[in-house]
Amino acid sequence: MKTKIVIFTVLTLVFVLSFCTVGFAYSSNVIPSDEFVTDRGDLIPDSDEAEISEALREASAECGADVRVYAYRGASYYDWSYYIDETEDSFDSLVLLVIQYDTWDSTYYYYIDTYGDAQYDISDTEIDRILDNSAVYDNVKSGNLKDGIIAFAALSATAVSGHLRQSFVKVLIISLIIAAIIATAVSLSIYFSYKKKLHSESYPLERYASLNLQIERDSFITKFVTRVRISSSSGGGRSGGGRSSGGGSRRGGR
Repeated sequence: MKTKIVIFTVLTLVFVLSFCTVGFAYSSNVIPSDEFVTDRGDLIPDSDEAEISEALREASAECGADVRVYAYRGASYYDWSYYIDETEDSFDSLVLLVIQYDTWDSTYYYYIDTYGDAQYDISDTEIDRILDNSAVYDNVKSGNLKDGIIAFAALSATAVSGHLRQSFVKVLIISLIIAAIIATAVSLSIYFSYKKKLHSESYPLERYASLNLQIERDSFITKFVTRVRISSSSGGGRSGGGRSSGGGSRRGGR
């Protein structure tokens, strides 16, 4: 009788411990509702999380899309589909910055994933402008995640709204450089062309040959006329299409 009681007690304890372990593992993987920063690798100091969350919350309210951050350590792959499965929230539009600290080469990598309407609201060109922005790239790569994420949040809100343009100063400098290169090439081409014409003849043609033109005549031989019939058509139109939400993808990384 005592043996049965002991066996029953042991089995009960094993069941309870197994249930608690599974429950803990599940709860540690669930991303709570309205959590804007998920730091699974302790990459972001606790003192910075409140400021980062506020910046992401303001960006989300400004553009209408959820702007979130997920940070972790390791070499494994993580993307938007895992985030969608783990979070308690549901999204119509999501802009997710994934920050990975690869412990193998001690390097920060970061990616932008979009989901839902954000797939169409942010162009690939705008994604590259966010990723390559010095306030994002330099800070994240150096480990200054707070400033990098805050810059990402502001740029993402602008991109979703459709107003992320290339810097005017940068465009002006590039345009001036291109104009200077073209002007220099044209000037050199004209200079060398005139300089070549000023050179003396290498062969004294007038000394050994001459031309005395006495008769000049133009003779009209024939002509050809080609006619092409152009058919006109009326009507026609442009087919329209809508957007479908629910899909997502990784748009680029650095």
